[in-house]
Amino acid sequence: ADLVARALSADPALPLAAGGGALAKEMIRVNHYGPEATPGAVRASLAALGAALGEKGLDVDTEGALRAVEAAWG
Repeated sequence: ADLVARALSADPALPLAAGGGALAKEMIRVNHYGPEATPGAVRASLAALGAALGEKGLDVDTEGALRAVEAAWG
């Protein structure tokens, strides 16, 4: 939840939510469906999550994640 809150502080419009139930501490939801099902929504979400993880001092391959989005969307 803290990581999602950090990411959303940069852009509150991102389709991010902390997971719930048994996976609450392990899952982050990128709610990209319907009109939000765009590569841009996923790229922005991953960039914000990468920045939030970087703020915590973790080594993050944000560029690699963004390349994976491009590869998946074709």
